Amino acid sequence: MKTMVWMAVAGVVWTCWGCKDENGVKKGKDEPWVVEIKSFERDELKVSDILARIDTVELYTDGKAMASIGDLCFLDSMVYILDASKAVSAFNMRTGRLYKQIRTVGRGHNEYIMPNAIASGGGRVHLMDFSGRCILSYDADLNLLHRTPVDFMMHDIIPVDDGFLLSNSSPGDREELIIHTDTSGKVLGRFLSADLSQAVWPVGKPFIRNPKGEVFLKAPFSNDIYVWRDTVPVLAYSADYGSLTPEQGREAEDALSAGKVGTFHDFLTSDRWLGFFEYADEVYCHMENLSDGQSHLQGKLVRDVPGFYPQWQYGEALVGVVHGDDYGSEAKLQETRLGAVLFFYYLK
Repeated sequence: MKTMVWMAVAGVVWTCWGCKDENGVKKGKDEPWVVEIKSFERDELKVSDILARIDTVELYTDGKAMASIGDLCFLDSMVYILDASKAVSAFNMRTGRLYKQIRTVGRGHNEYIMPNAIASGGGRVHLMDFSGRCILSYDADLNLLHRTPVDFMMHDIIPVDDGFLLSNSSPGDREELIIHTDTSGKVLGRFLSADLSQAVWPVGKPFIRNPKGEVFLKAPFSNDIYVWRDTVPVLAYSADYGSLTPEQGREAEDALSAGKVGTFHDFLTSDRWLGFFEYADEVYCHMENLSDGQSHLQGKLVRDVPGFYPQWQYGEALVGVVHGDDYGSEAKLQETRLGAVLFFYYLK
């Protein structure tokens, strides 16, 4: 599975605000930072050239089954894994042992739910129940605390100070992609109008939380990144691929077939911005040094480190995961059963 890019970054303090545009987006005093990524086809970038170290954590299920991993989130020293069977497994990362597993638990016992995303924030774990059109909030021990109804189909979720940011999975033509609600489900704002021929979300999450706790968001098939400030998204960063940059909306949706760059996933540490993108059926990568604002690496991604497919972030680390059945042969035969292995990638 190809992990692909998007662009984002952190650490800008906006001291003066302008007016909102037609997407409900505030524009800051300064112009957004535009990064030029050009002539990248000639370069190569080895994974080993961008990684400082890799840590692993083995997670054991004590004999309980765990299907392929769909999503995960972290809360202190715990990791919560949502698998394809719609079960949620909580593991203590210090010991690697299963702490608790819940299945089909919604508002009451034996209630069937269909969670398709999981996120943490404010000391809680939040499940996005696709079929029930609601957000289920749990404490760290996976005890249900609250149910928040929503009246639209959701793709992903991230908690913010006054509620949630949700990605609309079926926006339709020219409808908003990002919806802001309070904890009761009341819509507080809608942002980033769509001009897509169909409801399509690419590989990669639309929301990013950096180690400082700042939230960034992005629409699919767009080269713009927004930082969430004062209850609105503020245009902060943009990527310029020269003649290979697709226009917004439907041209961007068809970027790959049109011979343009397709942007997907990105990550933000305290001083690094790592992004992946696709061009001509090849995966490329770029990395920016946020401390000096000048150092730039780019090129075709050479995976000289096997299994490098980060999809999440935990503090300064990029995180990938391998299911236990795909990792080793001895551990999975043990009575404790190896459920998954987490890989924590730290950038140079």
